[in-house]
Amino acid sequence: MAIIYQDQGHYDQALEIYKSVLETKMRVGGHEHPDVASSYSNIGVVYRKKGQYERALEYYQKALEINIKVSGQDHPDVATSFYNIGALYYSQGKYENALVQHQKALEIRTRVFGSDHLDVAMSLMNVGNVLEHIGKYEEALVQHQKSLDIKIRVVGDHLDVAKSYNNIGNVYNRQGKYEEALEYYQKSLDIKIRMFGSDHPDVAASYNNIANIYDDQGKYEEALDMFTKSLDIMTRIYGGDNHLDVAKSYNNIGLVYDTQGKYEEALEMYEKSLDIKTRIHGGDNHPDVAASYNNIAVIYKNQGKYEEALEVYTKSLDIKTRIYGGDNHLDVAASKYNIASLKETQGDLEGARRLFLECQQIYAKVLGADHEETLDAATRALTVGEEEEHEGGEEEDSDRGEEEDQAGDSGER
Repeated sequence: MAIIYQDQGHYDQALEIYKSVLETKMRVGGHEHPDVASSYSNIGVVYRKKGQYERALEYYQKALEINIKVSGQDHPDVATSFYNIGALYYSQGKYENALVQHQKALEIRTRVFGSDHLDVAMSLMNVGNVLEHIGKYEEALVQHQKSLDIKIRVVGDHLDVAKSYNNIGNVYNRQGKYEEALEYYQKSLDIKIRMFGSDHPDVAASYNNIANIYDDQGKYEEALDMFTKSLDIMTRIYGGDNHLDVAKSYNNIGLVYDTQGKYEEALEMYEKSLDIKTRIHGGDNHPDVAASYNNIAVIYKNQGKYEEALEVYTKSLDIKTRIYGGDNHLDVAASKYNIASLKETQGDLEGARRLFLECQQIYAKVLGADHEETLDAATRALTVGEEEEHEGGEEEDSDRGEEEDQAGDSGER
Protein backbone atom coordinates (compact mmCIF):
# COMPACT_ATOMS: atom_id res chain seq x y z
CA MET A 1 0.00 0.00 0.00
CA ALA A 2 2.87 2.39 0.81
CA ILE A 3 4.32 1.83 -2.65
CA ILE A 4 0.95 2.63 -4.25
CA TYR A 5 0.67 5.87 -2.28
CA GLN A 6 4.26 6.69 -3.23
CA ASP A 7 3.61 6.11 -6.94
CA GLN A 8 0.49 8.26 -6.74
CA GLY A 9 2.43 11.13 -5.20
CA HIS A 10 0.70 10.75 -1.81
CA TYR A 11 3.98 10.91 0.04
CA ASP A 12 2.71 11.71 3.52
CA GLN A 13 0.47 8.64 3.52
CA ALA A 14 3.37 6.50 2.26
CA LEU A 15 5.60 7.83 5.03
CA GLU A 16 2.99 7.05 7.65
CA ILE A 17 2.84 3.41 6.57
CA TYR A 18 6.60 3.02 6.18
CA LYS A 19 7.22 4.48 9.64
CA SER A 20 4.61 2.17 11.16
CA VAL A 21 6.33 -0.80 9.52
CA LEU A 22 9.68 0.47 10.84
CA GLU A 23 8.37 0.53 14.43
CA THR A 24 7.10 -3.05 14.07
CA LYS A 25 10.44 -4.24 12.73
CA MET A 26 12.27 -2.56 15.58
CA ARG A 27 10.05 -4.28 18.15
CA VAL A 28 10.48 -7.67 16.51
CA GLY A 29 14.13 -7.65 15.47
CA GLY A 30 15.72 -4.83 17.40
CA HIS A 31 17.17 -1.57 16.15
CA GLU A 32 20.14 -3.06 14.30
CA HIS A 33 18.56 -5.58 11.98
CA PRO A 34 18.84 -5.69 8.17
CA ASP A 35 15.05 -5.36 7.89
CA VAL A 36 15.24 -2.11 9.88
CA ALA A 37 17.89 -0.88 7.45
CA SER A 38 15.56 -1.72 4.57
CA SER A 39 12.78 0.33 6.15
CA TYR A 40 15.14 3.26 6.63
CA SER A 41 15.96 3.03 2.91
CA ASN A 42 12.30 3.00 1.94
CA ILE A 43 11.63 6.09 4.07
CA GLY A 44 14.64 7.74 2.46
CA VAL A 45 13.16 7.08 -0.97
CA VAL A 46 9.96 8.95 -0.10
CA TYR A 47 11.82 11.91 1.34
CA ARG A 48 13.94 12.05 -1.81
CA LYS A 49 10.82 12.13 -3.98
CA LYS A 50 9.40 14.88 -1.78
CA GLY A 51 12.54 16.87 -2.42
CA GLN A 52 13.54 16.73 1.26
CA TYR A 53 17.04 15.68 0.44
CA GLU A 54 18.61 16.19 3.84
CA ARG A 55 15.97 13.98 5.47
CA ALA A 56 16.47 11.38 2.76
CA LEU A 57 20.21 11.39 3.33
CA GLU A 58 19.65 11.02 7.06
CA TYR A 59 17.66 7.81 6.57
CA TYR A 60 19.99 6.44 3.90
CA GLN A 61 22.91 7.00 6.28
CA LYS A 62 21.06 5.14 9.04
CA ALA A 63 20.55 2.21 6.70
CA LEU A 64 24.23 2.31 5.70
CA GLU A 65 25.41 2.31 9.32
CA ILE A 66 23.28 -0.72 10.19
CA ASN A 67 24.37 -2.61 7.10
CA ILE A 68 28.06 -2.00 7.85
CA LYS A 69 27.64 -2.95 11.53
CA VAL A 70 25.70 -6.13 10.76
CA SER A 71 27.40 -7.31 7.60
CA GLY A 72 30.80 -5.58 7.41
CA GLN A 73 32.11 -3.32 4.68
CA ASP A 74 32.17 -5.89 1.89
CA HIS A 75 28.53 -6.88 1.59
CA PRO A 76 25.94 -6.38 -1.16
CA ASP A 77 23.61 -4.53 1.25
CA VAL A 78 26.35 -1.99 1.93
CA ALA A 79 26.84 -1.55 -1.80
CA THR A 80 23.10 -0.96 -2.16
CA SER A 81 23.24 1.75 0.51
CA PHE A 82 26.07 3.50 -1.30
CA TYR A 83 24.03 3.15 -4.48
CA ASN A 84 20.99 4.80 -2.90
CA ILE A 85 23.07 7.68 -1.57
CA GLY A 86 24.56 8.05 -5.04
CA ALA A 87 21.08 8.13 -6.57
CA LEU A 88 20.11 10.84 -4.07
CA TYR A 89 23.04 13.03 -5.04
CA TYR A 90 22.22 12.34 -8.69
CA SER A 91 18.68 13.62 -8.15
CA GLN A 92 20.14 16.81 -6.65
CA GLY A 93 22.48 17.34 -9.58
CA LYS A 94 25.46 16.78 -7.27
CA TYR A 95 27.16 14.57 -9.77
CA GLU A 96 30.64 14.58 -8.26
CA ASN A 97 29.24 13.33 -4.95
CA ALA A 98 27.10 10.78 -6.80
CA LEU A 99 30.17 9.52 -8.62
CA VAL A 100 32.01 8.85 -5.35
CA GLN A 101 29.11 6.81 -3.97
CA HIS A 102 28.57 4.79 -7.13
CA GLN A 103 32.28 4.03 -7.32
CA LYS A 104 32.16 2.74 -3.74
CA ALA A 105 29.26 0.48 -4.67
CA LEU A 106 31.19 -0.69 -7.74
CA GLU A 107 34.31 -1.51 -5.72
CA ILE A 108 32.36 -3.57 -3.17
CA ARG A 109 30.42 -5.47 -5.81
CA THR A 110 33.60 -6.23 -7.74
CA ARG A 111 35.30 -7.62 -4.61
CA VAL A 112 32.25 -9.63 -3.58
CA PHE A 113 31.09 -10.97 -6.94
CA GLY A 114 34.13 -10.73 -9.19
CA SER A 115 34.19 -8.81 -12.44
CA ASP A 116 31.64 -10.88 -14.39
CA HIS A 117 28.43 -10.22 -12.47
CA LEU A 118 25.29 -8.28 -13.35
CA ASP A 119 25.48 -6.15 -10.19
CA VAL A 120 28.95 -5.04 -11.27
CA ALA A 121 27.59 -4.26 -14.73
CA MET A 122 24.81 -2.18 -13.17
CA SER A 123 27.29 -0.20 -11.08
CA LEU A 124 29.42 0.42 -14.16
CA MET A 125 26.28 1.71 -15.87
CA ASN A 126 25.57 4.05 -12.95
CA VAL A 127 29.11 5.42 -13.08
CA GLY A 128 28.72 5.89 -16.82
CA ASN A 129 25.46 7.77 -16.39
CA VAL A 130 27.02 10.18 -13.90
CA LEU A 131 30.06 10.75 -16.11
CA GLU A 132 27.69 11.54 -18.97
CA HIS A 133 25.98 14.23 -16.92
CA ILE A 134 29.24 15.94 -16.00
CA GLY A 135 30.26 16.04 -19.64
CA LYS A 136 32.93 13.32 -19.52
CA TYR A 137 31.48 11.56 -22.51
CA GLU A 138 34.45 9.44 -23.53
CA GLU A 139 34.89 8.14 -19.98
CA ALA A 140 31.17 7.46 -19.82
CA LEU A 141 31.39 5.41 -23.01
CA VAL A 142 34.21 3.35 -21.52
CA GLN A 143 32.11 2.48 -18.46
CA HIS A 144 29.03 1.71 -20.52
CA GLN A 145 31.07 -0.51 -22.84
CA LYS A 146 32.49 -2.43 -19.86
CA SER A 147 28.96 -2.86 -18.54
CA LEU A 148 27.77 -4.02 -21.96
CA ASP A 149 30.61 -6.54 -22.32
CA ILE A 150 29.77 -8.13 -18.95
CA LYS A 151 26.08 -8.36 -19.79
CA ILE A 152 26.76 -9.97 -23.17
CA ARG A 153 29.02 -12.57 -21.51
CA VAL A 154 26.63 -13.27 -18.62
CA VAL A 155 23.15 -13.08 -20.14
CA GLY A 156 23.58 -12.73 -23.92
CA ASP A 157 20.65 -11.37 -25.90
CA HIS A 158 18.79 -9.87 -22.95
CA LEU A 159 16.89 -6.75 -21.89
CA ASP A 160 19.89 -5.67 -19.78
CA VAL A 161 21.95 -5.60 -22.97
CA ALA A 162 19.27 -3.49 -24.64
CA LYS A 163 19.50 -1.03 -21.73
CA SER A 164 23.24 -0.70 -22.23
CA TYR A 165 22.81 -0.07 -25.94
CA ASN A 166 20.25 2.58 -25.00
CA ASN A 167 22.58 4.30 -22.53
CA ILE A 168 25.43 4.34 -25.05
CA GLY A 169 22.95 5.94 -27.43
CA ASN A 170 22.20 8.55 -24.77
CA VAL A 171 25.88 9.53 -24.58
CA TYR A 172 26.18 9.87 -28.34
CA ASN A 173 22.98 11.91 -28.31
CA ARG A 174 24.48 14.34 -25.79
CA GLN A 175 27.59 14.60 -27.96
CA GLY A 176 25.43 15.50 -30.93
CA LYS A 177 26.53 12.31 -32.69
CA TYR A 178 23.03 11.55 -33.84
CA GLU A 179 23.82 8.81 -36.35
CA GLU A 180 25.77 6.84 -33.73
CA ALA A 181 22.97 7.41 -31.24
CA LEU A 182 20.42 6.10 -33.73
CA GLU A 183 22.56 3.02 -34.36
CA TYR A 184 22.57 2.09 -30.68
CA TYR A 185 18.92 2.97 -30.11
CA GLN A 186 18.12 0.70 -33.07
CA LYS A 187 20.18 -2.14 -31.55
CA SER A 188 18.24 -1.70 -28.31
CA LEU A 189 14.96 -1.72 -30.25
CA ASP A 190 15.91 -4.87 -32.19
CA ILE A 191 16.54 -6.84 -28.99
CA LYS A 192 13.28 -5.70 -27.47
CA ILE A 193 11.29 -6.71 -30.55
CA ARG A 194 12.96 -10.14 -30.56
CA MET A 195 12.20 -10.59 -26.87
CA PHE A 196 8.73 -9.11 -26.62
CA GLY A 197 7.31 -8.69 -30.10
CA SER A 198 6.12 -5.37 -31.47
CA ASP A 199 3.46 -4.52 -28.88
CA HIS A 200 5.37 -3.94 -25.64
CA PRO A 201 6.04 -0.84 -23.50
CA ASP A 202 9.83 -1.25 -23.85
CA VAL A 203 9.49 -1.26 -27.63
CA ALA A 204 7.40 1.89 -27.41
CA ALA A 205 10.11 3.47 -25.23
CA SER A 206 12.71 2.78 -27.93
CA TYR A 207 10.53 4.41 -30.59
CA ASN A 208 10.27 7.34 -28.23
CA ASN A 209 14.06 7.63 -27.93
CA ILE A 210 14.51 7.43 -31.70
CA ALA A 211 11.88 10.15 -32.04
CA ASN A 212 13.89 12.36 -29.68
CA ILE A 213 16.89 12.08 -32.00
CA TYR A 214 14.84 13.08 -35.03
CA ASP A 215 13.44 15.98 -33.02
CA ASP A 216 16.96 17.14 -32.11
CA GLN A 217 17.93 16.90 -35.79
CA GLY A 218 14.97 19.04 -36.78
CA LYS A 219 13.38 16.09 -38.61
CA TYR A 220 10.00 16.83 -37.15
CA GLU A 221 7.88 14.66 -39.43
CA GLU A 222 10.08 11.63 -38.72
CA ALA A 223 9.90 12.45 -35.00
CA LEU A 224 6.11 12.63 -35.14
CA ASP A 225 6.02 9.29 -36.95
CA MET A 226 8.09 7.60 -34.22
CA PHE A 227 6.17 9.25 -31.37
CA THR A 228 2.93 8.14 -33.03
CA LYS A 229 4.20 4.55 -33.27
CA SER A 230 4.97 4.71 -29.56
CA LEU A 231 1.50 6.10 -28.85
CA ASP A 232 -0.23 3.45 -30.98
CA ILE A 233 1.55 0.66 -29.09
CA MET A 234 0.61 2.16 -25.74
CA THR A 235 -3.05 2.56 -26.63
CA ARG A 236 -3.24 -1.03 -27.92
CA ILE A 237 -1.52 -2.44 -24.85
CA TYR A 238 -3.50 -0.48 -22.31
CA GLY A 239 -6.81 -0.56 -24.15
CA GLY A 240 -7.20 3.15 -24.73
CA ASP A 241 -6.03 6.30 -23.02
CA ASN A 242 -6.17 5.25 -19.38
CA HIS A 243 -2.44 4.92 -18.68
CA LEU A 244 0.36 7.35 -17.85
CA ASP A 245 2.54 6.09 -20.71
CA VAL A 246 -0.20 7.15 -23.11
CA ALA A 247 -0.24 10.56 -21.44
CA LYS A 248 3.52 10.86 -21.93
CA SER A 249 3.18 9.97 -25.59
CA TYR A 250 0.57 12.69 -26.12
CA ASN A 251 2.87 15.08 -24.29
CA ASN A 252 5.87 14.24 -26.46
CA ILE A 253 3.85 14.75 -29.65
CA GLY A 254 2.83 18.09 -28.20
CA LEU A 255 6.47 19.00 -27.71
CA VAL A 256 7.18 18.51 -31.41
CA TYR A 257 4.19 20.60 -32.43
CA ASP A 258 5.34 23.28 -29.98
CA THR A 259 8.81 23.32 -31.55
CA GLN A 260 7.21 23.64 -34.99
CA GLY A 261 5.14 26.59 -33.81
CA LYS A 262 1.91 24.61 -34.28
CA TYR A 263 0.55 25.85 -31.00
CA GLU A 264 -3.07 24.77 -31.36
CA GLU A 265 -2.05 21.20 -32.19
CA ALA A 266 0.43 21.24 -29.28
CA LEU A 267 -2.24 22.53 -26.92
CA GLU A 268 -4.61 19.74 -27.98
CA MET A 269 -1.97 17.10 -27.21
CA TYR A 270 -1.04 18.66 -23.86
CA GLU A 271 -4.67 18.82 -22.82
CA LYS A 272 -5.18 15.14 -23.70
CA SER A 273 -2.13 14.32 -21.59
CA LEU A 274 -3.43 16.43 -18.71
CA ASP A 275 -6.86 14.80 -18.85
CA ILE A 276 -5.36 11.31 -18.53
CA LYS A 277 -3.10 12.33 -15.68
CA THR A 278 -5.88 13.95 -13.65
CA ARG A 279 -8.09 10.86 -14.13
CA ILE A 280 -5.38 8.43 -13.10
CA HIS A 281 -4.09 10.45 -10.16
CA GLY A 282 -7.59 11.31 -8.96
CA GLY A 283 -7.15 15.05 -9.25
CA ASP A 284 -4.37 17.54 -9.75
CA ASN A 285 -2.22 16.89 -6.68
CA HIS A 286 0.64 15.14 -8.48
CA PRO A 287 3.92 16.23 -10.12
CA ASP A 288 2.81 14.79 -13.48
CA VAL A 289 -0.20 17.11 -13.50
CA ALA A 290 1.99 20.07 -12.56
CA ALA A 291 4.28 19.27 -15.50
CA SER A 292 1.31 19.31 -17.89
CA TYR A 293 0.10 22.65 -16.58
CA ASN A 294 3.62 23.98 -17.11
CA ASN A 295 3.66 22.86 -20.74
CA ILE A 296 0.24 24.35 -21.42
CA ALA A 297 1.43 27.63 -19.90
CA VAL A 298 4.41 27.63 -22.26
CA ILE A 299 2.03 27.43 -25.22
CA TYR A 300 -0.04 30.35 -23.94
CA LYS A 301 3.13 32.36 -23.44
CA ASN A 302 4.33 31.57 -26.97
CA GLN A 303 0.95 32.73 -28.27
CA GLY A 304 1.26 35.99 -26.35
CA LYS A 305 -1.61 35.05 -24.01
CA TYR A 306 0.28 36.17 -20.94
CA GLU A 307 -2.57 36.28 -18.43
CA GLU A 308 -3.66 32.75 -19.33
CA ALA A 309 -0.02 31.63 -19.10
CA LEU A 310 0.37 33.20 -15.66
CA GLU A 311 -2.78 31.51 -14.40
CA VAL A 312 -1.65 28.07 -15.53
CA TYR A 313 1.99 28.52 -14.42
CA THR A 314 0.60 29.42 -11.00
CA LYS A 315 -1.49 26.23 -10.91
CA SER A 316 1.69 24.25 -11.59
CA LEU A 317 3.58 26.08 -8.84
CA ASP A 318 0.76 25.63 -6.31
CA ILE A 319 0.68 21.87 -6.88
CA LYS A 320 4.43 21.54 -6.46
CA THR A 321 4.42 23.64 -3.30
CA ARG A 322 1.71 21.42 -1.80
CA ILE A 323 3.44 18.20 -2.76
CA TYR A 324 6.97 19.13 -1.79
CA GLY A 325 6.04 21.07 1.31
CA GLY A 326 7.49 24.47 0.56
CA ASP A 327 10.35 26.11 -1.29
CA ASN A 328 13.17 23.58 -1.06
CA HIS A 329 12.66 21.60 -4.26
CA LEU A 330 14.14 22.12 -7.70
CA ASP A 331 10.75 21.74 -9.39
CA VAL A 332 9.41 24.61 -7.29
CA ALA A 333 12.37 26.71 -8.38
CA ALA A 334 11.72 25.78 -12.03
CA SER A 335 8.13 27.02 -11.81
CA LYS A 336 9.17 30.24 -10.12
CA TYR A 337 11.79 30.75 -12.82
CA ASN A 338 9.19 30.38 -15.54
CA ILE A 339 6.82 32.81 -13.84
CA ALA A 340 9.69 35.26 -13.36
CA SER A 341 10.52 35.08 -17.07
CA LEU A 342 6.88 35.68 -17.91
CA LYS A 343 6.65 38.66 -15.56
CA GLU A 344 9.77 40.10 -17.15
CA THR A 345 8.09 39.79 -20.57
CA GLN A 346 5.00 41.53 -19.19
CA GLY A 347 7.10 44.39 -17.83
CA ASP A 348 6.63 43.48 -14.14
CA LEU A 349 10.34 43.86 -13.43
CA GLU A 350 10.10 43.97 -9.64
CA GLY A 351 7.97 40.82 -9.58
CA ALA A 352 10.42 39.11 -11.90
CA ARG A 353 13.42 40.16 -9.80
CA ARG A 354 11.82 38.91 -6.58
CA LEU A 355 11.10 35.49 -8.09
CA PHE A 356 14.55 35.14 -9.64
CA LEU A 357 16.04 35.82 -6.20
CA GLU A 358 13.77 33.18 -4.68
CA CYS A 359 14.99 30.77 -7.35
CA GLN A 360 18.57 31.64 -6.48
CA GLN A 361 17.94 30.82 -2.82
CA ILE A 362 16.43 27.43 -3.63
CA TYR A 363 19.18 26.51 -6.07
CA ALA A 364 21.86 27.59 -3.59
CA LYS A 365 20.33 25.48 -0.83
CA VAL A 366 19.84 22.38 -2.98
CA LEU A 367 22.68 22.58 -5.50
CA GLY A 368 25.19 24.91 -3.86
CA ALA A 369 26.13 28.55 -4.28
CA ASP A 370 28.47 27.92 -7.21
CA HIS A 371 26.15 25.74 -9.28
CA GLU A 372 25.35 27.02 -12.76
CA GLU A 373 21.61 27.14 -12.01
CA THR A 374 22.26 29.27 -8.91
CA LEU A 375 24.52 31.63 -10.80
CA ASP A 376 22.07 31.90 -13.70
CA ALA A 377 19.18 32.86 -11.39
CA ALA A 378 21.39 35.43 -9.66
CA THR A 379 22.37 36.93 -13.01
CA ARG A 380 18.76 37.08 -14.15
CA ALA A 381 17.80 38.90 -10.95
CA LEU A 382 20.53 41.49 -11.49
CA THR A 383 19.81 42.04 -15.17
CA VAL A 384 16.01 41.97 -15.28
CA GLY A 385 14.85 43.93 -18.30
CA GLU A 386 18.37 44.35 -19.65
CA GLU A 387 18.96 41.21 -21.70
CA GLU A 388 17.19 38.95 -24.13
CA GLU A 389 14.90 36.55 -22.36
CA HIS A 390 15.57 32.85 -22.30
CA GLU A 391 13.20 30.16 -21.12
CA GLY A 392 14.18 28.20 -18.04
CA GLY A 393 12.48 25.55 -16.04
CA GLU A 394 11.09 22.22 -17.14
CA GLU A 395 9.46 22.81 -20.48
CA GLU A 396 9.15 19.11 -21.16
CA ASP A 397 7.93 15.83 -19.83
CA SER A 398 9.79 13.85 -22.46
CA ASP A 399 11.19 10.33 -21.89
CA ARG A 400 14.79 11.14 -22.72
CA GLY A 401 16.51 7.81 -22.47
CA GLU A 402 15.77 5.08 -19.97
CA GLU A 403 18.45 5.15 -17.30
CA GLU A 404 16.49 2.62 -15.26
CA ASP A 405 19.39 1.54 -13.09
CA GLN A 406 20.41 5.07 -12.16
CA ALA A 407 17.37 6.31 -10.32
CA GLY A 408 16.16 3.09 -8.76
CA ASP A 409 15.81 2.51 -5.06
CA SER A 410 16.44 -0.16 -2.49
CA GLY A 411 13.22 -2.10 -2.20
CA GLU A 412 11.35 -3.58 0.71
CA ARG A 413 12.66 -6.89 1.99
